[in-house]
Amino acid sequence: MSQIILATGEYASKPYFVEKFYVNLYSIEELCYLLVDRAELLDQDMMQRDLVQWMDEQCGLNELAHTLYSLLNQNGSLVAFVGTILEYVNLYPEEVIAQTEQTVKSNEGLNPYERKKAKADYMLQNRKYFMALKQYYSLLEQMPETDKILRGAILHNMGVTCTGMFMFKQAADWFMQAYGQDRNEESLEMYLASLRMYYEDKEYITFIADHPEYHDASLRVERRMEQASGQFEGTDENRMLFTLQVFKEEGSSTGGSDVQYYQEIEKLTVSLKEQYREYVS
Repeated sequence: MSQIILATGEYASKPYFVEKFYVNLYSIEELCYLLVDRAELLDQDMMQRDLVQWMDEQCGLNELAHTLYSLLNQNGSLVAFVGTILEYVNLYPEEVIAQTEQTVKSNEGLNPYERKKAKADYMLQNRKYFMALKQYYSLLEQMPETDKILRGAILHNMGVTCTGMFMFKQAADWFMQAYGQDRNEESLEMYLASLRMYYEDKEYITFIADHPEYHDASLRVERRMEQASGQFEGTDENRMLFTLQVFKEEGSSTGGSDVQYYQEIEKLTVSLKEQYREYVS
């Protein structure tokens, strides 16, 4: 967890271990960070009496603890529990607190399968692709096949996860399965986009010619690809590639060495490999 400046209460001599997230908390600010950062994953398990006791005895927050004890005794909601802590500590602006409360409220009505999907979605959003994919696999095995909407959403996100790992053929398979579940046009377009990335141009054109039912969707995909290409032009990655090309052309035009070009290529390759290892860890 990131270093947090202590502003409310005391630094705990004994940390509070949050089993759900495998993290030790040493201050109320760290708790607030956890509540905001992982709002999508919070559930009733967060409303523990021993957590309130830790705030009271370890952080010296008697007033806050008294309020939370009353909330627990009255079977208060998770939204109220989280909001009370965030508002008391006042670490975040009002809009962040409101957004966190809204996220918690939205997730309170989720069934167990939707909660597990939210956990996997969180991993996906944080580019923990391998962990997310493993969670989605497990969830598909557990949930009933009759829930086509939720299964479609899970299968779609499995496709998104595979694209994050550049596994475009596997991604296409998941997107098509998702489309078969709920007929969502977004899944169909992502299916075609994955094939567009996987196939050579000639292969893709042949595929579309053989499947006229995908013609309109393929046109939408091309428009999205063109838009994405335009957005890429202004990125740091594109500027880096342009600089590398300059290095290569200057070395060739002057009869000089391409050493600097290949050194920069090596740096870029190492960086991309490190990112990829992090994504699949």
